[in-house]
Amino acid sequence: MHSPAHPRPIPGPAAAPPPERRRSPVERLGIPPALTWGFVGVLLFMTGDGVETGFFSKYLADHGLARADAAVVIAVYGITVAVGAWLSGALSDLWGPRRVMIAGFAVWLVFQVLLLTVALPAMNYPLLLIVYGLRGFGYPLFAYGFLVWVTAATAPQRMGTAVGWYWFAFTGGLPTLGSLLASATIPQVGSYRTLWCALGLVTLGGLLALFLVREPTGRSRLAPPGERPLATLAGSVSIMRRQPR
Repeated sequence: MHSPAHPRPIPGPAAAPPPERRRSPVERLGIPPALTWGFVGVLLFMTGDGVETGFFSKYLADHGLARADAAVVIAVYGITVAVGAWLSGALSDLWGPRRVMIAGFAVWLVFQVLLLTVALPAMNYPLLLIVYGLRGFGYPLFAYGFLVWVTAATAPQRMGTAVGWYWFAFTGGLPTLGSLLASATIPQVGSYRTLWCALGLVTLGGLLALFLVREPTGRSRLAPPGERPLATLAGSVSIMRRQPR
């Protein structure tokens, strides 16, 4: 006796694909959402830093410093900026980008206040060399520390756009918006008060970046436990002696 055939199951409706997550406006622009306030902070910080770009050397000369001495002050500042930029990557690996940004922010604020309250009123050449020169470490540690954070926290397929937005914020502030701000404020309040305005902008930008960016990657050391970033950094100098070419 043949067993009755089993009825074939009737296929149900196909499962609907999961709805695509709606991207935020900043994501559609290619900005990593977790780092958005960092880009805003860098723009404001670099605007404040760039305020003095077009007039500071002339300001020093107009207020009693010899033109040659004013040029040396600017040159020393350029050297410390270059050294700060060189240090920012290795220190970010060692401490984490956020701590490097905190260090740069603190250096900029402390030495800008000393510049405005002590060095400029006295127009003392050795003091200007020290104070303004040391302030040069501030912006590269802050700004390039954030650049390391961007590269560490961004997916590879989004990296080009994210880094592009970083340079937009950086160069939008220094020197573009900084110079425009100075051209607007100097006729109204004078050069000295314009430098105080720069302090306010840098403070606002630094606080926004440091307190509103919660992305976890940049809050800890980036280098593996056994790696010594400072030794690698020292090697980049000693190679000039070992292989001069």
